This record gives sequence, C-alpha cells and structure tokens, in this order.
Amino acid sequence: MIITSQGFGHFTQGLNNQDFGMEMKRMVIVLDGCSGAKCSEIGTRLFAQLFSRKEEAENVEKFEDNVKSVFDDLIEMMKKYYPTQEDLEQEFIMNNLLFTIIACFETETEFIVKMFGDGYIVTQNAYDCISYIKFSYGKYPPYFAYKYCNIENYKDYQFKTFTFDKKAFKKIAIASDGIMPIAKGEVNGLDNCIVDGNVVVVEMGIKNQRQSFYDDVTIATFGGKL
Repeated sequence: MIITSQGFGHFTQGLNNQDFGMEMKRMVIVLDGCSGAKCSEIGTRLFAQLFSRKEEAENVEKFEDNVKSVFDDLIEMMKKYYPTQEDLEQEFIMNNLLFTIIACFETETEFIVKMFGDGYIVTQNAYDCISYIKFSYGKYPPYFAYKYCNIENYKDYQFKTFTFDKKAFKKIAIASDGIMPIAKGEVNGLDNCIVDGNVVVVEMGIKNQRQSFYDDVTIATFGGKL
C-alpha cells in the first residue's frame, strides 16, 4: 500500500510532490525529495524506476549494494554532460538526487527497515499499540548522493537497519516526515487506518485537513485496502 499526497506548502508555492513510494511483493520503499533541491521529484522517480529493474531488488541482503549500483549508474551516465566534477555536483546531483531513502522488507519472521536520512517508522505491536518512531537531522539531513560530492560531513554515513520480530510486532509502516501532524496528534483518527493500509480513509483524512500537512507525505506498508 502506497499513499502519497502533495504538501499544502508545496501546493501554495507551485511545487510538485517531491516524494515517491513504490510497492513490490516483499519490499516497500519511500523516497522523500529535498525541498531545497530544484528537481528532486525527478530524482526520486528515476531512482525508483531503475532500482526496480535491479536483479533481486527485493533482497534485503543486496539492498545497499543495489542502491549504490543505481547511483553509480546515474552518475556515470551523466558525467559526459558536465565539463567538470563541480558542474556535475552542483547542476545535476544537488538539483536531482537529494532524497531520503526508507525501505521496509517482510520476511517469514521479521520486518526489516533500512533508512538513509530522516523519516518515520510506524509500529503496531502485539497488543495493538501504535507508535511513531521519528528520525530527524534538522535542516541538513544526510543524503546518499553526498557520497558523490565534495562534502566531508556525510562521507562515512551508512544505512541504519532496524529489525522488528513478528512475534512482537503485527504491522510496520514507513513514512516521510510529512506524516508529522498525525504522529504529533494534530490530526486524529488515522492511526489504525495507516497500519491497516486503508488507502481511501487515509487519503480522505489528509485531504480533509490538507492545510495541516505543510510538507509532502508518503506512507508505505504491506497489503492494504482499496
């Protein structure tokens, strides 16, 4: 189940929805484009298309290598259009490839979340308690694309991995940080619908209180109700 909605702030500024979500059989992924990047919505969609074509794209063990492989391919393909490394960085990478990557995999016994950047993990435990786990780096979150730029701060930053045993957790959802109004309790009544993947109710709830969602919001979980 993928739900994505343009933030009210982007709507008033004439900006596209820079988030993108993709659902596969054993993996869901959320890509949250950087608002300060000119064309990050292009980067999120291009990355998702190429990633989905990677061999064993749904294999959690190969996920990080596959992410790197897609970025390697994109950078190598675009090099010839820019005369210098600085031009490549400033005009292509910084404009197109700045986005958070959050992926969730389902195995027989576990949910496994891989995260590079900021966002949310939504959990429903065995007692039906729903919690929001927030990851935030303020105004300057790490992006995988920085590994291809002359930026030292995030060179050594790696994916964070979180494992949730199915004996303790019934459902896991992942979301871009646009879900904050729901997580903070400013928009009520959608918690169970999120983990259940009730697309219609969640979409209507966001639409009815659209002005509360300044940033784009994308939510992904397994299964769902249309």
